[in-house]
Amino acid sequence: MLYARLLPVFFLLNLLSCKNNDAEVLHNEIMEIHDEVMPKTGEITYLYMAFRKKVETDSTISPDNKIELLKQANDLEKAEDEMMVWMNDYIPPHIMKSSKNNNQIIDYLQEQKKIISDIKVHTNASLELGKKWKEKLSVNN
Repeated sequence: MLYARLLPVFFLLNLLSCKNNDAEVLHNEIMEIHDEVMPKTGEITYLYMAFRKKVETDSTISPDNKIELLKQANDLEKAEDEMMVWMNDYIPPHIMKSSKNNNQIIDYLQEQKKIISDIKVHTNASLELGKKWKEKLSVNN
């Protein structure tokens, strides 16, 4: 009889625990993406600074290549800025627990996973193209 009364309580606790676990899983997935992208910011900074320096100091670059290098520098800097803004704005789930319910936390984390995934795509694409331009124009710092 006691077990019959406690069964719904255990079920509810288990359900809540799963939702907390879902939030933790999403948070860990988000941090994995962050940890993959974040180390690339050093290379991004190097490239956009090198591109701008090349444009300012190398008079042999064609006007079209100068425009392209500046475009690439701006795109690289934008990718870096996106990461910095995201890191500044991201709220870990344990901080939200006092003001949000589990469904709100899960929704927020799913949105953040999409945002950081988009940042990853932009960062990788910008870096790949930047490396091609670096090689094409023999850009050094």
